[in-house]
Amino acid sequence: MEIVAQKKEIIDWILSIEDQSVLNEIEILKNQVSFNFDEEFKKGISGEELKKRTTEFLKTLPWKK
Repeated sequence: MEIVAQKKEIIDWILSIEDQSVLNEIEILKNQVSFNFDEEFKKGISGEELKKRTTEFLKTLPWKK
């Protein structure tokens, strides 16, 4: 019975939302496909690539001496 109560509470909350940006975020969550960690991990960058990009970015900052 707790699941039914949780669903009702969420429905009531959604019905009370007036902010369009919040509704858009909820819509994105609703349409989101399941997350596959292994596939996303394959798309990631290596530690060396992260170090290279970070170093390049830091060199572009206007450091004061």
